[in-house]
Amino acid sequence: MSKDIQVFTAIDAKVKPAESLDILLLSTEGAAPMKTYNDLEKINADFEGKKVAAMATKLFNQDNTLADTLIRKVRIVGIENPQNVGGKASTIKAAFDGLSTSEELTANTDYYAKICGKTVVKITTGDTAPADEAAFAALFDGVTFTEDGVEFRAEAAEKTVVFTSTTRTAISGYTADIGLYKDEDCFESLELGGCDVVITIGTGDVTKEENLVKALEEIRDADDDFYFVLTDVTDEDCVTSLCKWAEGTEPTEAALGAGVEDHRKFYFGQVTNKEYVNNYGRSAVVYTDDPSEWADAAWVGSVGPFWPESVTWKWKVPDGISVAYLRDSERDTLEENRVNFMTAEYKHEYMKNGICGDGNFIDNVLGADYITYQMRENLYTIFLQNPKIGYTDAGFSIVASGVFSALNRAVDLHIIAKDPEDGVGVYTVTVPKRKDATDEQARNRVMPDIEWEALLEGAVHSAKVRGTLSVTLNN
Repeated sequence: MSKDIQVFTAIDAKVKPAESLDILLLSTEGAAPMKTYNDLEKINADFEGKKVAAMATKLFNQDNTLADTLIRKVRIVGIENPQNVGGKASTIKAAFDGLSTSEELTANTDYYAKICGKTVVKITTGDTAPADEAAFAALFDGVTFTEDGVEFRAEAAEKTVVFTSTTRTAISGYTADIGLYKDEDCFESLELGGCDVVITIGTGDVTKEENLVKALEEIRDADDDFYFVLTDVTDEDCVTSLCKWAEGTEPTEAALGAGVEDHRKFYFGQVTNKEYVNNYGRSAVVYTDDPSEWADAAWVGSVGPFWPESVTWKWKVPDGISVAYLRDSERDTLEENRVNFMTAEYKHEYMKNGICGDGNFIDNVLGADYITYQMRENLYTIFLQNPKIGYTDAGFSIVASGVFSALNRAVDLHIIAKDPEDGVGVYTVTVPKRKDATDEQARNRVMPDIEWEALLEGAVHSAKVRGTLSVTLNN
């Protein structure tokens, strides 16, 4: 028998984690495992006297930020200082011992040697036929050939011939044998015997910037859960390579369709060259007169706490950053080259212009990234929390709710613009109907694309962002 009065009390007091930037500081002054820090004293203890400790200090100590909070969490990982590494030449070494042919060689005759199954070279006997292995090896001295764009030159010494690439280059597809023929087309074999061939595959030169990116990719392979990347490297070639690397972390639609996970990154760097040019969109580079001020880290520390709210990165005044000493023409050059810098105009100091290497505003890029991230998170939650989502109009609407939720959240964060008259977010979402699905889509439980379009609020300028959401409805 049920009771007449029933009371149930539920506590809704779970702590909801605050959204904050996942920042990685990469130290190049010695190997150190990736570790999360929220205490500057521990960072200084673990990286005493190292540049990354100074960067973390600037990142954390932005007391005059306009944000309500400060950066208080960062990941740090260390690698050995990347250096240029010279490669080595490829070689083909043929040693003749117990030389034999199906026919005796004759004087003043052209023969053709097929080198390792790849290329044919001509050798010519002198006034007498070669009497022994050393004389036969001498026929190759100075012979050259080019295969796969790699040139080889032969040197003979006693019973051995060594073909060496003229550049430090890797080779492939060579077999460990040499054939001897009477004709250039290699139809009439002389069945060369007593030849031992050893192939050494060379390596190309590797620059320090290539080694830096390689190390970063190895870090990603172990732990890819970070978004912003800053390093203690200010070498221009390395900065450019990191800008290019960051640009390549955003997967294409085709790559996503092939199963590539989306772990896009954004890189902040700094340079001391007033003519530096940044051409890459997922990066922001700062010019500084004094690299030890770590202007990039200070700027992130000043503006980063706002994330995910959209704010302009221009007009901010990071603590501990000096105004760059620049002539008007040099300022113009930096702006044309899409490089940010600390300036003073009418006695007002601030960071200018808050742009990426493709000329887009930093807040626009970060805002679009956040929308992508939030939609993905919403959809995973929907699929994980529903026992089944039917292949029906109602099921499609359930999926679409994740899109609407992400866009509404972006409106609240000032990423997507509001209509000035009714205060509603300026976006449209086209949700497909069951009748829109093809038979193949229905068989494979693939929902037709949800298409959406939104107007970014921006700071001064506006830009439309179009998106297509593809969803697989696997039960």
